[in-house]
Amino acid sequence: MSELFSRRLGALRKALAAAELPGMIVKQAPYIYHLTGWLPPSWADVFLVVGADSLLLAAPFTPDDVEAVWDDAFVYDSFALNELVPAAENAAAALKQAVEKAGLANGAVGAALGALPGVYALPLAGMVSLVDAEDVLSDVTAVKDEAAQQAIRERVGYLDRAFEVAKEAIRPGVSETEVFGRIYTSLVESFGGPVELACNFGSGPRALIDEPQPTNKKIETGEVVMIDLFPQIGPYVADYTRNFVVGPPTEGQLAQHTALEKALQAAEGVLRPGVKASEIDRVCRRVLREEGYGEVAYRHHTGHAFGLTIPEPPWLIPADHTPLRAGMVIAVEPAIYHPNNGGMRLEGNYIITDDGCEALVGFPAELTVCQ
Repeated sequence: MSELFSRRLGALRKALAAAELPGMIVKQAPYIYHLTGWLPPSWADVFLVVGADSLLLAAPFTPDDVEAVWDDAFVYDSFALNELVPAAENAAAALKQAVEKAGLANGAVGAALGALPGVYALPLAGMVSLVDAEDVLSDVTAVKDEAAQQAIRERVGYLDRAFEVAKEAIRPGVSETEVFGRIYTSLVESFGGPVELACNFGSGPRALIDEPQPTNKKIETGEVVMIDLFPQIGPYVADYTRNFVVGPPTEGQLAQHTALEKALQAAEGVLRPGVKASEIDRVCRRVLREEGYGEVAYRHHTGHAFGLTIPEPPWLIPADHTPLRAGMVIAVEPAIYHPNNGGMRLEGNYIITDDGCEALVGFPAELTVCQ
């Protein structure tokens, strides 16, 4: 096993021991990648069983292009031409074998229960006591090592290029889905493979609704186009938002966007180890109140951590007082939803450093004018 994966696995085992758990079942593909270097496809039910001194895999196949870092693999039948195969039943049986070989039978076993379907959790009921250990997994991966940080930098760079494509594509009469399609193509070309492109995308009045998705609506002159991209690109993610306006912006639109820029700059100025997540939220909301947008400022979170998935804790909300740590990757996204000026959300991505933060985003934070 390489030093990188040995170190990551050691950190998880240490955290499990502190939680008095002898082992854990990992189901989420990005976390399996984090520990092994293999990203299972989304259609495959794959389980990594972490024991005190063993690492076992249960899967419908093992990869040919990845060095096996697991001690053993239990491969189950998921398909056959001449019969209907009970794939879920076979997967559950393979998982039980892995749990037993890891020495975890008849005790407590950790798992992110929200990611472990009942079809696999229920057959384990008589064998182990499942304990929700999602917080253990989240905490041990909250601080990104240099390999993960570099992968995230690359993905934010893909979004930089995607927003350049969006800038060129946004014109009067072009549909939201046309722009979205060009963004997706850009991301696939940058990554060199398929991506899962989740987003919020709304133009004109649609930028004011919750979680807008791209539609065949035509973009019109004078409208604001808000694009928040948060794709899963292989095992890592990126997440930031930019705003565009078709034709010359109004004074109100410019003033509103300037207020968001000030809020994001204020947050960037206080991002450092030891600062509580709630403080970042407070700073952004204070700026927007001072700029006169308190009544139309956002009601959602100010941001969150991310990396292997979106979102990850901590949340930038008044109730989350988690101190930031060097190596965390944070998205900060203040917003204003004004009925006349339009909906705008401005988002930055940052790696927390020993004495501050590293800003990752390269596309300009100003309101982008598209002619």
